[in-house]
Amino acid sequence: MFFLSKLLGQQVNDSRSQPVGSLDDIVVSLKRKYPSATKLVVKSGRKKMLLPWELVRSFEESQTLLRLPLDKLEEVEPAENEIFLAGDILDKQIVDTQGHKLIRVNDLQLARANGSLRVVGVDIGSGAILRRLGLSKLAQRLSRRVQPTLLDWKTVEPVSGEASGMKLQVTHDKLALLHPADIADIANELSPEERVAVVESLAAEVAADTVEEMHPHFQAALLNDMDERKAAIILSNMDPDDAADLLADLPEEKAAKLLASMRRKEARDVKQLLRYEEDTAGGIMTTEYVALPPGMTAGAAIGRLRELEPGAETIYYMYVVDEDGHLVGVFSLRDLILARRDQKVEEFMEHHLISVHTDATQDEVAQVVAKYNLLAVPVINEENKLRGIITVDDAIDLILPLKWKKRLPKIFG
Repeated sequence: MFFLSKLLGQQVNDSRSQPVGSLDDIVVSLKRKYPSATKLVVKSGRKKMLLPWELVRSFEESQTLLRLPLDKLEEVEPAENEIFLAGDILDKQIVDTQGHKLIRVNDLQLARANGSLRVVGVDIGSGAILRRLGLSKLAQRLSRRVQPTLLDWKTVEPVSGEASGMKLQVTHDKLALLHPADIADIANELSPEERVAVVESLAAEVAADTVEEMHPHFQAALLNDMDERKAAIILSNMDPDDAADLLADLPEEKAAKLLASMRRKEARDVKQLLRYEEDTAGGIMTTEYVALPPGMTAGAAIGRLRELEPGAETIYYMYVVDEDGHLVGVFSLRDLILARRDQKVEEFMEHHLISVHTDATQDEVAQVVAKYNLLAVPVINEENKLRGIITVDDAIDLILPLKWKKRLPKIFG
């Protein structure tokens, strides 16, 4: 076993035992669960050489011996999915995917495996700092008295890769497996550049869910700094009401460009929401709901529901509208399940509707949802045409501080 801090600065000699320089860094590939060394950085004066790991004949804490003489050494370039352990990881923050938090790397543990050198652990304890200060014996005594501070590498993930001015691609497969709310909490603690890198690396749907969960203070800044095409894709995958709120916080010119780059249907929905004042029911509502004609049978409604559900905000309520879009009824998922398959929805729908107008205030919306214990309330215009719905989680946003709301179970999603 080796610790990176003990290796850095060791002498590197060529095949003739002539000094080449000192070990400045080790490059590893992230393609395996435990990254393996692919290159080493050797420093001689102000010059740094990036050499392939295949040139290493022997590797110990005392020195590294190369296979070729100095005049035969040829430099290489970093490849995709490679990171510099000292430049990218040591003393940096990385993600602990088990603890769902950012941690600071005080040292890295490496081990020989199948003829290669691999990263196996991350030391986050104070003992690592003592070791780096040359107090190894004190660090060993301390490690016997406290709980181990080594984390298995397979449970952590780097945030970004950038060393010696070279931007490296880092995937975030482990991070993507976390709940978007956990990813958002982690992203909130990152620097603006790291936050952009993390979100851009996620799949579109995961990225959209993560942005929705992020603190509003960071959302607009994030999209403003992102690649325009990727930002538009994220907006297209967000709930229309959340996308509209985010665009409203951006500079007009930037918002217009992103809106023009979004998918056509999603852009149309967002434009519709942007017409309403932000603090009204129209500005809060979402256009993702299930609307069915009164003459449709329960069996056909179930079939339609299977088609529409992935894009609907909630399927607990289904709304019934006539040919002109007027809201004429509502029924619950329970009503639909209990109805005969050949029964028309107008026969079991609720005719006495609770709704709010598009210009209703936030307080009025919250009061209606609370008074009638609704999971969602329909929003209509002055002609009684259905324009959207407001779900209870959006209503909660109106009356609870963000940090309280995030502690509540997410009802929809």
